[in-house]
Amino acid sequence: MATAGWLTVKENAPMNRPKRFLPSTVALAALALLVAGCSGAATREIEAERAALHSDPVSMSAKNLPEVSINASGAVKVGTDQLSLTAGQRALTRDYRAAVIELVDLTLSGTARITDHAMSRVLLASLIGRGDEAGEKIGRQAEAMVHSPPFCQLLDRVRQSQDRMVRSVVTLQPYAKIDAHAVENCRAGKPYDASI
Repeated sequence: MATAGWLTVKENAPMNRPKRFLPSTVALAALALLVAGCSGAATREIEAERAALHSDPVSMSAKNLPEVSINASGAVKVGTDQLSLTAGQRALTRDYRAAVIELVDLTLSGTARITDHAMSRVLLASLIGRGDEAGEKIGRQAEAMVHSPPFCQLLDRVRQSQDRMVRSVVTLQPYAKIDAHAVENCRAGKPYDASI
């Protein structure tokens, strides 16, 4: 009997006899490597996002208002209009931007860790009838990440810097979305909205 990948064929078998296709260890390993490669691509994409995060402007949005962007120097644009800021206000917008970047960076690095082997685990678990369990485990890991003490602490830092910024730069008050209740729910493991 000859085996190549997952194709198993009896040698000297009549030509019209159907061939048997059986998953073999080699095929499963090849499939795992293929999926791991996809997972690696996802991780590389997340790492590219992390790199861009530090140079790209941070955005804020509010319903029926133009988007706000804050660049690395602390300059603020509302839509296409540049806001005139004092040196103190610019320091506050830079602090807010730095806090947001730190929170998003933590999220992306946690996502990369979860994603690293998630696809291969789910696929292999699916082959043995446990795909739902693997998917649920990944969901629990993601949920734990956004309720972890480091995440909630950084969320509170974003809230505090946001509040200082909008007290000084009043134009940005409608864009302030993170409140103390969201931070409390983060720490309590309850659902919360922390859109920036």
